[in-house]
Amino acid sequence: MIRKQSFLGGAFVLALAGLFSKVLGAVYRIPLYPMLGQEGMGLFQMAYPAYGLILVLSTTGINVAVSKIVSERLAVGDRAGAWRSFRHALFLLTGLGLLFSFLLFMAAEPIARLIAKDERAWLSIAAVSPAIFFVSVMSAYRGLFQGLQRMTPTALSQVIEQLVRVGTMLALASYLAPRGVQYASAGATFGAVTGAIAGLAYLLYVYCRSLPQLHVDADASVTTESAMTALRRIMRIAIPVSMASGVLAMIQFLDLALVPARLEVAGFVGREITALYGQMSGGALPLINMPTVLTAALQVSLVPAISEGMATGTRHTIRRRAETAVRVTFLLMLPAVVGLFVLAHEIPALLFRDAGIGVPLAAMAAGTLFLALQQTSSGVLQGMGQVGIPVRNLAMGAIAKGVATYYLTGMPALGIRGAALGTVIGFLVAASLNLTAVSLILGPVIKLKDMIIKPGLASLVMGVGSRLIYDRLHPAVGTDVATLLAIAGGMGLFTLSILAVGGVRSEDVEWLPVVGPRLGRFLG
Repeated sequence: MIRKQSFLGGAFVLALAGLFSKVLGAVYRIPLYPMLGQEGMGLFQMAYPAYGLILVLSTTGINVAVSKIVSERLAVGDRAGAWRSFRHALFLLTGLGLLFSFLLFMAAEPIARLIAKDERAWLSIAAVSPAIFFVSVMSAYRGLFQGLQRMTPTALSQVIEQLVRVGTMLALASYLAPRGVQYASAGATFGAVTGAIAGLAYLLYVYCRSLPQLHVDADASVTTESAMTALRRIMRIAIPVSMASGVLAMIQFLDLALVPARLEVAGFVGREITALYGQMSGGALPLINMPTVLTAALQVSLVPAISEGMATGTRHTIRRRAETAVRVTFLLMLPAVVGLFVLAHEIPALLFRDAGIGVPLAAMAAGTLFLALQQTSSGVLQGMGQVGIPVRNLAMGAIAKGVATYYLTGMPALGIRGAALGTVIGFLVAASLNLTAVSLILGPVIKLKDMIIKPGLASLVMGVGSRLIYDRLHPAVGTDVATLLAIAGGMGLFTLSILAVGGVRSEDVEWLPVVGPRLGRFLG
């Protein structure tokens, strides 16, 4: 018997792994920057846009497709069909991984010369290209375990991948630094390859241990579709999901194309433009993304959970899970928005030693909630088979972001804050359209009192308290200690406030390991 996790329990496991990876992904820049210097970091960053875009187009959607199809087949008792779908996806991802790794390697020099405008970047682009193959194969196995609603293997593979990636990155950058900045940056980017190999090796180990439970005769499937039919079915799901991820990757290119040019129109020049762009893209945006690792995990866990409900025809279960996911999103993200806003200058000063990041961060703080709602609602729609709707809505959000960024960034009074507001507007549009679509299918899933007013009041108490704690303690203990105490105190105030207003239900906490059932009984 294959044990599976609840969708919130699975989301919790993925969230822990994602949070660890995000934190490690932020911390490694502290020792890496002095190793590479400004030029080396520039070459390092130039390798990732093309790599990231190819990766999301070639793997992300198929991963989701595998988890969806496997969960559907298992829900109707067709284990052989689930196994057969996984085999087809593995074959497809192996071929795509080889193809795109080769193409990126061959295109490294033209990309560096024509797009990055620095021929030295070709070595970093070439160094990262093999990672596409290993990540592609790894995606098939992650999709299998997610379809089985076993999120722990995926979570641990993410942790292992990130640990090995960062370790290799720092070791090779240090070792190759005497040979020149382009070699050091290439060594750093090669960490993506060793990390992917390590993550894949772990999943293969778990897969082999689980083989007696997983393997059945594929010919015993109740489905009789051919391999080509199965692959077309996978791609019908995968292409729209990959397009959605591709839109997110293209948004990064949109910022690169618009923001520096419009800052110049607003009156900024030279290095000032580069510094402002770095504060937004390298400082504020990672801080905005950090809380949403929780809802990104929730989105992954939602797809097979909703698909299971669709396959068994339990509409009540689908609606209840959708409402729970949206409520948890508001519960987690509203305090994150308030915290990032009221400590917008202090948090970057603590983490990056650059309080100037607070200018775009304060303007962008609300984007945390809208990005999270976009992720959660996309998971619900994907699980219901409506995979094209999130793509269309995200594209509409990208258009809104582009228009807003163009006009607002060019205003001298706004500058980089205009670019930050453009990001908020883009995700607001995408999230609103997604939630409207979910409501049209399932009925209203947002409850004003329980989801917005109660956590909103608790977040307001937290924000006022955090600001007061910082202002009172800062003269005595300094910026860093005061910031940490303000964050800790704010978390305590939010917890007490949300319990006082009855904003947490038993089902919101029952999935937490160890303490969840006890808390659920207490709240119930």
